Amino acid sequence: MTHVHETITGAVDGVPDRGEDAGSPAGLFRQAVEFLIVLCLCVLLFRTFAAEAYIVPTGSMAPTLLGNHRELSCTNCGFHFTMGLDEEGRAGRPICPNCGQTGFDGLAPVESNGDRVLVQKFLYDVRRPRRWEVSVFHFPGEPSQAYVKRVVGLPGESVRIAGGDVVIDGKTARKTLKEQRAMRILVFDNNFVPKDRDRYPRWVFHRGRSEPRLATGWRAEATRFVHDPVDGPTDRPDWLEYRHWDPERGRYAPIHDFIGYNGPDVRGENVVSDVMVEARVAPGPDVRSVHVRIDAGADRFVVEIPVLAGDATKPPVVLRNQRPVKLANPRGGLRPEPSGGRGDLVEVSVMDRRLTAAVNGVLLFDPVDYDDPAVGPGPRDNPIAFGVNRGALTVDEIRVYRDVYYTSSLAYTPRRPFGVDEPYRLGADEFFVLGDNSPVSNDSRFWPGSPVVRGELFLGKPFLVHLPGQAVPFKVFGRSVYWVPDPREIRYIR
Repeated sequence: MTHVHETITGAVDGVPDRGEDAGSPAGLFRQAVEFLIVLCLCVLLFRTFAAEAYIVPTGSMAPTLLGNHRELSCTNCGFHFTMGLDEEGRAGRPICPNCGQTGFDGLAPVESNGDRVLVQKFLYDVRRPRRWEVSVFHFPGEPSQAYVKRVVGLPGESVRIAGGDVVIDGKTARKTLKEQRAMRILVFDNNFVPKDRDRYPRWVFHRGRSEPRLATGWRAEATRFVHDPVDGPTDRPDWLEYRHWDPERGRYAPIHDFIGYNGPDVRGENVVSDVMVEARVAPGPDVRSVHVRIDAGADRFVVEIPVLAGDATKPPVVLRNQRPVKLANPRGGLRPEPSGGRGDLVEVSVMDRRLTAAVNGVLLFDPVDYDDPAVGPGPRDNPIAFGVNRGALTVDEIRVYRDVYYTSSLAYTPRRPFGVDEPYRLGADEFFVLGDNSPVSNDSRFWPGSPVVRGELFLGKPFLVHLPGQAVPFKVFGRSVYWVPDPREIRYIR
């Protein structure tokens, strides 16, 4: 299934009532009427001067913003996922993006409308759109239509798409940790353990690579992994290693740019090197440090996070292909946890040729940027691992993500894209925009004539999905209603 129509439409939300004093029935009625009038005026003023509501009908910004879609729950791992609908309300064959399960013919999916978003108006009268910001604008080719995309190129810059990345003036455009969180795409969530994990393990345990293998202290407990102290050499980390099961290919493989929202009809053809892992890590008092290994293409990074007991101070250590990396402003680490403690949130990523590591949202060191990727075999199907040399350790709530991979084609449509074969130079007050669901997003790359959005066409910045809803048929006062709000999906747009 492909989506090439990316408009969003204006929507007027329902308005609740307002009232006044208690007393006689006539007084109560008057109170209710005045309450309604005042609230209507407040909503009108809010929409006129602060924000306006829009509906997103298509999936060009999925998974950040969802168009009309179906929701399903996987029978193998319990993961909830969405399938986009085309303009005729049809969806492709569902496949679980978490474990690769197919065969959902017996399940009744939940029909859901596109996200309803609130757009902050007049923001761009105060400042200009920023890179990586989700924005709403009039489509240059048809100004009566409103589109929603992510800004990637700013006035005066040279923009090119290369290797899935945005290249600005010849250099890779990099993201902060906050921007990475906003754009990352979930690849595997270990909170939803597949029933076939014994047949196709997503995690393997090993201590060193020698033969015979040394005894490992790792074991699985439901959705978490526990390491028990083991005898033997302490100079070899005991590894908990992720192996990626490709949902499309039904086998172990490197991470590709597959998006479950599109279904298997739009294949993930490109290998993605930009990955991120987050987990709750709880070391015992006998652990000196925790290792996080993360691969980016042929590069292998190992981040050694110190465990700080009492007033102890010890800087983190980073190895790149077994060689130490000089770190700027190293700081912080993990704290030992009592048995059963939840632990610290650890995030490590390699995106846009930038290594980032944080504990509880605080960077362990200034991001490490590099423009000389290693040449060699890779990416592999085991890009992430947690290691410990000795002692007790618990790793829980593990999630693996990838970055958006910007493609050079539009769902097999033979169009010559802007900014792919050669850089495109933006003029004054011109912007270049892309969709997060890159394989099916009709954006600046593929617009006929010109790829730019001029500054005066921007309407505002969407900041909240405020009334996500399910299409559930029921009757109110004899009328059929096919949409009800789903407050569980209310979320801020980052």
